[in-house]
Amino acid sequence: MKNYISIFIVIVMILSSCKGKEKMGFNDRDDLNMQIADKIVECINNTDVIGLYNLFSEEVKNNDLTLKEDIKKLYRYLNGQVKTYEKWAIATTTDMEKGQNSTCYRSKFKLKIDDITYFMYYDNTVKNDFSSEQVGLKFIKIFPLADEDKYFCYWQDIKPGIFLINEAK
Repeated sequence: MKNYISIFIVIVMILSSCKGKEKMGFNDRDDLNMQIADKIVECINNTDVIGLYNLFSEEVKNNDLTLKEDIKKLYRYLNGQVKTYEKWAIATTTDMEKGQNSTCYRSKFKLKIDDITYFMYYDNTVKNDFSSEQVGLKFIKIFPLADEDKYFCYWQDIKPGIFLINEAK
């Protein structure tokens, strides 16, 4: 009998947590984050500077005066079309306080451009009731998979804007 009760409780918890996630809008936020990945790839393929620039948060756009030029440098560095891309890892941070909340995604994708496989990291805030200026991309970092050890750093250490491999120290 105890086993049946335990199984029932586990099933209820699983089902209620999915409903809770849906009610709080987290499924929509997950979708928004995946749409950002699609838009980043689309911008790369079309070398769309303004399109990628507009994905960044107002805070980054206001503070990174070389953002548009850095996007152009990124496109010159990649010099090709994304043939395939796949989600590699995604972490989510949600802060909640007094009915307000903020959700930030730290996403890692594998991109295939010509015959080179790259990692693309980006930090994307899809909702922020505390500071709407922070909604959008905080950074994009793209580097060859073969150089992962060379360009490894912690997420919090990545500067806002575009990580330029040619200018990395």
